[in-house]
Amino acid sequence: MAVMTCKGIECFIVALREAGFTLVLLWLLTLAIVYGMLSHAKMPKSDVAKGIISLCAAFLVLLAAAASPAVEFLQNLIVSSILIAFGLMLAVIFLEITNTKKEGKHLFEVHSKWFGVAILGIFVLIFIGAGGLGILNIPQIQIDESFAAVALFVGVMSVAVWVIVKESAKKK
Repeated sequence: MAVMTCKGIECFIVALREAGFTLVLLWLLTLAIVYGMLSHAKMPKSDVAKGIISLCAAFLVLLAAAASPAVEFLQNLIVSSILIAFGLMLAVIFLEITNTKKEGKHLFEVHSKWFGVAILGIFVLIFIGAGGLGILNIPQIQIDESFAAVALFVGVMSVAVWVIVKESAKKK
């Protein structure tokens, strides 16, 4: 820690600047300007909508100010999302080609909640994999290949046992 050779208000300003106070001021300035412009133009009638638009614009400016980590995170997030979306589209196409139905309805209609939960889980995993925990100031989770392989094996075996037990329960 450096020894400060300043007095009074000057030390206070230097300490705030070192603590990132300039980013807070930039955020507040953007928030105030955008909210003021929206209020002056009377664009959205709702004050809540003006506030949300102002907050989003202020956070986008804050992300632009911290460009290098934010750009890397967004790049990882977008690339991962595109790859997962492509895989999900292929799965949907194969399910549609095979005309997979249950009780006369498509599989997605019958189990829509499960597919929604699965897609939400995939998006959470994409966020974590893209480095989103670093943005939230949470330490990165370290998972090696052997642990991932064992977890995948246990997951597949659990599903297989569940299907077998479910099928045997239907026969009784």
